[in-house]
Amino acid sequence: MKKLFVLIAAVMGMNAYGQLLLPAYVQQHALQLSTEYKELSNRTIACVVDFSKPSYEKRLWIINLKTGECLLHTWVAHGKGTGRTAEASIFSNDSGSNCSSLGVFIPKNQFNGKHGLSLRLVGLDWGINDQAEARGIIFHAAPYVTSHNAQVNKRQGNSQGCFAVPTEDIKTVVKLLENTNAFIWAFKQLPSIPALPLPQLTSQVTE
Repeated sequence: MKKLFVLIAAVMGMNAYGQLLLPAYVQQHALQLSTEYKELSNRTIACVVDFSKPSYEKRLWIINLKTGECLLHTWVAHGKGTGRTAEASIFSNDSGSNCSSLGVFIPKNQFNGKHGLSLRLVGLDWGINDQAEARGIIFHAAPYVTSHNAQVNKRQGNSQGCFAVPTEDIKTVVKLLENTNAFIWAFKQLPSIPALPLPQLTSQVTE
């Protein structure tokens, strides 16, 4: 019975625990990025944010690039300057824009600020997100990012450009991303890339 569940879950695009797997083409691009940036050398934990999806959908994945395992799949808000609806439309690197930024980031350090436990970020893409640290773009928890908002209001609230996640997920996010083994990648549209081999699904249901 367990083997059957694992097979069905894989066909549905989920792992053995019912978590939605990152689409193969997105995982493929994350693997490609890890070879293109010298700062990402040997980093195997990728946090992927797909801003092409509305905010009422879970559009943040944290995955192990070696195994393909989905470690977390949850909601994430975009900045109010990026769109006051569920759709993320405008992105900026400018201070005061209240916009989300696209591109590749690496974690700097965790701290406790006005939002509680948070994670500072450094943007690696000049002119796209290199002002992230100066702008104070971080991961933090927010009471306006909830399953209720997703299901009832069909949108999440807005940050000032930060990656705001549900309160119950911030400890997991920081724990998975705070070390030098991780990077963050936010995108709206994917460029085409050559095919790369992907790791096989290895998750198993345990007693």
